[in-house]
Amino acid sequence: MTEHFQIRADLHTHTIASTHAYSTIAEMAAAAAQTGVQLLGITDHGPGAPDAPHVWHFHNYKILPRKISGVWLLKGVEANIMDEHGTLDMNADELKFCEWVIASYHGSCVNFPLTKELVTQGYRKVCENPLVDVIGHPTTALFPFDYEPVLKLFKEAGKLVEINESSLQWKKGALENGKTVYALCKKYEIPIVLNTDAHYAGLVGKTPIAEQLLRDLDFPEKLIVNLDAERVMDMAHRKRGIVFTEETEKGEPYES
Repeated sequence: MTEHFQIRADLHTHTIASTHAYSTIAEMAAAAAQTGVQLLGITDHGPGAPDAPHVWHFHNYKILPRKISGVWLLKGVEANIMDEHGTLDMNADELKFCEWVIASYHGSCVNFPLTKELVTQGYRKVCENPLVDVIGHPTTALFPFDYEPVLKLFKEAGKLVEINESSLQWKKGALENGKTVYALCKKYEIPIVLNTDAHYAGLVGKTPIAEQLLRDLDFPEKLIVNLDAERVMDMAHRKRGIVFTEETEKGEPYES
């Protein structure tokens, strides 16, 4: 792995629509342009989170341009895994408005015993959802799971495993658990995405802790999908038919 590298697609970020974040979409895109990020994933929290926007926030993505400040947008959601059955807080009809779906466990959204067995079961069920693209920050101590078989299942199900800068910095146990999780990803050649989970524009594209962890593991760059924005854009096109042109997309009208 090279000494320094730069993600070209930051695929997990939050705007002021998630009320514990502090920047607008325009501010996030401008910051992305300054840090060399070419593709920005806007992934505000799904409606199961206490600080989430109304589901209409996601329905209305059609009004946004494809590009802001020279940065391509991927309009998505960080959906919440609500239980040990892998239930998400947005159903298939709601997720169809999103172009990129991260599925994450959050302590504020679950009400079941957080045992290794039940969290493992939940992740296994999430793998059955074809709309999920990424498993969000799977390293926090709050959500233990059976790493080796589940990570291998993520690969088999086509789910990217996230390494999350914010989680490594702020979540209990994440850095130590991350050494195990991403060593296994290296061993089994499981593709990952390196994201900031930025809640403020000044953090977009900046991943020093995660980068150091990956360098320490001599993690193969070929497994870090978002070092190349076009690789992600091709994935979005093949899975959902997303076309990256600068024309504002036309969507079907809906009643509010």
